[in-house]
Amino acid sequence: MSELHQTLQGLHEELRRADRLEPGDRELLESLLGDIRRLLETTQAGSLAEQPAEATPHGDALEGAAVRLEAGHPGVAGAIRAVLDALGKAGI
Repeated sequence: MSELHQTLQGLHEELRRADRLEPGDRELLESLLGDIRRLLETTQAGSLAEQPAEATPHGDALEGAAVRLEAGHPGVAGAIRAVLDALGKAGI
């Protein structure tokens, strides 16, 4: 999951650089990133198959955020999509 961790770090960096990001969008992304990090921490000890269905990150919310941010914050939108791709590759 090293690629996923690097991709998440890239999104954190983009969020730091996005100084004019709407507070609601920033809060949503920070919350979702927290959910993803907690999921990764719990899966280190066990397999993804053992995780409850509600533990999976909110892909629809991330994709929606990417679409909303595409015009004003293309770097953040691209980083979100990279996280979605990495999650898919990791089977999450």
